[in-house]
Amino acid sequence: MAVIQGVITLIKNRSLVARMTYKELTDRYAGSALGLFWAFIYPFFLIALYVLIFTFVFKVNIAAQDTPIRYAFYAICGLIPWISMAEGLMKTISSVFAKAALVKQAIFPIDILPVSAALTSLVPLIVGFILYIVASIILMPSQLTFLLLMLPVIIFLQFLFTLGVGYFLAIGGVYFRDFSEIMTIIITVGMFVTPILYIEGMIPWPIAFLMNFNLAAHLIYMYRDVLFYGQINHPWSFLIFSIATILIFIFGYLAFGKVKHLFSNVL
Repeated sequence: MAVIQGVITLIKNRSLVARMTYKELTDRYAGSALGLFWAFIYPFFLIALYVLIFTFVFKVNIAAQDTPIRYAFYAICGLIPWISMAEGLMKTISSVFAKAALVKQAIFPIDILPVSAALTSLVPLIVGFILYIVASIILMPSQLTFLLLMLPVIIFLQFLFTLGVGYFLAIGGVYFRDFSEIMTIIITVGMFVTPILYIEGMIPWPIAFLMNFNLAAHLIYMYRDVLFYGQINHPWSFLIFSIATILIFIFGYLAFGKVKHLFSNVL
């Protein structure tokens, strides 16, 4: 099967993927005084900002007996993966056409370009959740349970989802240079149709039903069950997102494989 062969090829080129991912990160912060430390500073600043705003300004509560800081953790738990996924999808769009010189080399494995782009988006995700867990241990230790062991699995599923969609986006980025602007609008709208900053109970039933077709919502539900609730409140989300992610990755990789030989003629 082509997908299995592709995965084997990616594994064989893991050192090249690692080097390209590292280069992506260092190039992003090249010239800055703090360098890669910005990958830690931004998530820390984001978490601190939301905790302060929702604790002392808006004072939003999830339930009558809750404190505003609990809502801050609720919001951050959805915001961290959303920012990471949005960044990964935007990077995959330009992952091929921005590397035209490499694409035109016959021996270069083009398949790894979206992989490298998707991997770089995991850095703010992992750093953000490390800070989230540390803050939880200090402020809300009771919400952390053995389900925390599932976090690496969910992170891997998010990576696979980003990569699968990213293969389609990389194709679009080669043929339609305005594609990144369109995706910026889609991602902005997506943030407001995904339960990131608002509470699930606030959603009217018809919209809540439509939310079942939003894969990003299922991803957020999974993270919240593991990190915030400490129990499985959305079992179907784990099943739906896992199956959908595998299918999206397979079809995305196959589609990319069908047209990648044409990229050098377009770029």
